[in-house]
Amino acid sequence: MIKFKENISLKDYSTFKIGGVSKYFIEIKNKEDLKKVISEIDMPFRILGGGSNTLISDDYFNGLTIVFKTDKPQIMVNDMGCSGIINVEACVPFSFLITKLKSFVGLEWGVGIPGTIGGAINGNAGAFEESIGDSVSSVEVLEIGKGIKKFEKKDCNFGYRTSIFKNNPNLIILSAELNLNKGSSLKKIKENIKKRKLNNPKGFSIGCIFKNHYGEIDFKKHSQFKEFYEKKGYISAGMLIEECGLKGFSIGDAKISSEHANFIINLKNAKSENVLKLINFTKEQVKNKFLINLEEEIQIFHV
Repeated sequence: MIKFKENISLKDYSTFKIGGVSKYFIEIKNKEDLKKVISEIDMPFRILGGGSNTLISDDYFNGLTIVFKTDKPQIMVNDMGCSGIINVEACVPFSFLITKLKSFVGLEWGVGIPGTIGGAINGNAGAFEESIGDSVSSVEVLEIGKGIKKFEKKDCNFGYRTSIFKNNPNLIILSAELNLNKGSSLKKIKENIKKRKLNNPKGFSIGCIFKNHYGEIDFKKHSQFKEFYEKKGYISAGMLIEECGLKGFSIGDAKISSEHANFIINLKNAKSENVLKLINFTKEQVKNKFLINLEEEIQIFHV
């Protein structure tokens, strides 16, 4: 008999410190228990990992919230000589994985990113022009109603901050195999930590809200972006928002960071409604000024 907690606030399970009450709640620490729970329940459910990159509605959720995260993470490394295959369950914190693989290179970009490896794969998390999809060999998935499947890298449809899993709630990531090369990652990790301290704002947030813009823009009207675009191949969403004069703009206790315009900060008691209004207002301002439709990078858990 599975024992659920009842009427649990989700605020403490979000890096944003925003979230309503879930009628039922359970914490799962390994994939076998996750499969068992899902096979035995008959109610709406949703899965959280580390609680980053996700905006949780303040409304009451009349279902089950599963937090899939372990406090006793384990990984298996199959040494292949110049490289290694790393087997890791989706519930393992991404930060733990990086610190444990200092003799391998390829994940240094992820230092300081909160959340789990499953969440990282789901959204193809990335930074410094790299992403987790670059290192994935295969993903073990529970497909609701169909059982366990193995998705090879080519089946995952990794794209910029997206994957086949991101908008398909029937595909639940259980574990993954990563293919990494041997080498020392310490120097790069230290460099990236310094960069993050300089660029990432302090306060409760869920990371970057919007995807960067890879499409067209009229450089005759907006020449301020041309040099950056020619160098990077995209225009930073933060730059677009800042050019609209929105740094520091707030609705309720939800504020566009004064340090990095692509972050929204919960000053203290922000509600999901405040954040959604701020997101929509920001999109309207960028659309009006630059004819660009910003897309959210985050996931939004509506009721």
